[in-house]
Amino acid sequence: MKMKRPALAASFALFVFTASGICAAPLPLEITIGAVETLTGDNSAYGVSIRNGLELALAEINAGRFLGSTQLKLVFMDDKADKQEGISVFTKLVNDDKVSAILGPTLSSTAFAADPVAQKAGVPVLATSNTATGITAMGNFIFRDSLLQSGVIPGTLSAVRAKFHPQKAVLLYEATNEFSKSESEVFKAGLQRLGIQLVATESYSKGDSDFRTQLSKLNSRKPDIFVLSSLVGEAIPILQQAREIGITQPIVGGNGFNSPNVLRSAGAAAEGLIVGSAWFIDSPAPKSAAFVKAYRAAYNADPDQFAAQAYDGLYILATAIRSAGSAGRTAIRDSLARVRNLDGALGSFSFDENRDPVHPSVTLTVRDGRFVLFQ
Repeated sequence: MKMKRPALAASFALFVFTASGICAAPLPLEITIGAVETLTGDNSAYGVSIRNGLELALAEINAGRFLGSTQLKLVFMDDKADKQEGISVFTKLVNDDKVSAILGPTLSSTAFAADPVAQKAGVPVLATSNTATGITAMGNFIFRDSLLQSGVIPGTLSAVRAKFHPQKAVLLYEATNEFSKSESEVFKAGLQRLGIQLVATESYSKGDSDFRTQLSKLNSRKPDIFVLSSLVGEAIPILQQAREIGITQPIVGGNGFNSPNVLRSAGAAAEGLIVGSAWFIDSPAPKSAAFVKAYRAAYNADPDQFAAQAYDGLYILATAIRSAGSAGRTAIRDSLARVRNLDGALGSFSFDENRDPVHPSVTLTVRDGRFVLFQ
């Protein structure tokens, strides 16, 4: 969906950097940033939301002269959720477009393939939706503002234990995707830490459409909770088929379930779904509320977690450029590493020493077709 107009209600001065000022060296009139997202296929639900968040932030930054007379330019590339395509578009952005930095890619599986291209070339990457373990370990030019699975899932499971007191759990995940495999391991560790017995695990492959066999096997173990790790394409039929075969236990979903598309398409089957999230649309925090208002004005729709992370991501990058006073790749990288206590839609944001994000998370549940706080 295209923006109706540049929505400036969120204020271009969203972030206040802790550095004392802007370097004297002039910035170029235009700085080109790559944005590699999944814009086609099943997982485009994430990529389109990310693009919307980036375009909203871009309009505010440029119209508000956040970088003075310098304008940011985003070059969007569709990685099609394909590893080789990700490598190809990263290579083009690095070598042909001469970008100062890259935002993306959408999926962790693509990031593991493509990020080394940027790392080798010394181009900073800021991922706004990669949560798998090991993303930033690929190199000192790789950053992310999306909370790690290990930073969200333990809190979600603790909240579930406090309310339902489960003794037994089962797990279903995609075995052909790095994100889901990584997330399943975090779920396993979290369950073990809380003393919840994992009595059965089943997997599936990308493109599968019938999950009744796996779900029935898991349900035969009489679990207290179901734990699911999936991307949006499979998340929807999994929820629907789980309810079809009579599964009534609480379902705990991973980060891939954090999309309004899942709720809309799964319908009643999504009711009661529990997820951990980096962001909550009804947060009373002023910066978050301003972002939601601007997004609704621009797109006549509600933003999701992925739009919020993308929106803040471009502001984080712009703030690093402003502090560095340079479009140079290494200067931007060094400035990103110093980001601390930025106030944005995600809350107070910092990078830790591993270039991973530090900011609050929440646990949500689905009620009447929308995410609300889990209590």
